[in-house]
Amino acid sequence: MSHKPFSGVITALVTPFKKNLDLDLNAFSRLLENQKKSGIHGVVVLGTTGENPTLTEEESQKLVLTALEHRTENFHIYVGSGTNDTKHTIQKSLIYSKLQVGQNKPDGIMVVTPYYNKPNAQHLVYHYGEIFRAIKETPVCVYNVPGRTGININAQTLVKIAQENENLVAIKEAAGNVNAIVEMRLALNAAGKQHINILSGDDGTYAPSLLCGANGVISVTTNLIPKPMLDILYAVQNGNFAQAQALHLETFCINSGIFFLPNPVGIKWMLGHLGICEGFLRPPLYTPEEHEIQQLKFILSQLEKVPKICK
Repeated sequence: MSHKPFSGVITALVTPFKKNLDLDLNAFSRLLENQKKSGIHGVVVLGTTGENPTLTEEESQKLVLTALEHRTENFHIYVGSGTNDTKHTIQKSLIYSKLQVGQNKPDGIMVVTPYYNKPNAQHLVYHYGEIFRAIKETPVCVYNVPGRTGININAQTLVKIAQENENLVAIKEAAGNVNAIVEMRLALNAAGKQHINILSGDDGTYAPSLLCGANGVISVTTNLIPKPMLDILYAVQNGNFAQAQALHLETFCINSGIFFLPNPVGIKWMLGHLGICEGFLRPPLYTPEEHEIQQLKFILSQLEKVPKICK
């Protein structure tokens, strides 16, 4: 039985490149198959971790179409479409929501808050309203990541967006603040919007966020450690909080430590080092320096102490 859009444990998928920095679609397909086999509930294509700002429109559509070849009722494909221009975001959202391979279409669109422009709270309500109305049949996840955009969606603004747009199904909350998750859950519940999922967008606070009102995660580290991140969710859902705590502590070295480098520099180096896919990055992101590599190796050495943690 299919799960709801934007629910559970979802991977913010990397975009593999060849040495000449062209897309490596074969490696991308292997990553998708590995994610599907792991039991992950879906992936986000064209997100921050996928180096979306460096992709051409032609490349973006190739990635989405490739991902859709792997979609099933239990392995969903989501697409990031947000920009700092409302009109452009609408155009991209319309294109991506209509892409299709056989009977497979994207299961939802993720829209980051506008960066650089710095709209205020009411402007955000207007901005999202225009986007939601343009793709009113498509489930949408709002993406709040103030550390990258300079804009924060608070609980009150989220409720206003939810009240005006029935196709809002989730928010990816990546401020790394569990108090913000509590405030959002309380506000959504009070407004009769309990059905809207809150997904942690910060791996280091993922496990605590589940106790504070979140329903799942859109994760970077599931590119490498999908099973432990799934097990954390299932442990909390089953009331096994001791197991959830143990898994949180065992994975904290990567879930927190890897982000000393700008994402996805760390995760791509690890994937390349382990031979899962090449670790090439498009500028303005570059290969880690030697002292940074040593720190990444240390994180991997900590993971290796946990049996089957990287399986």
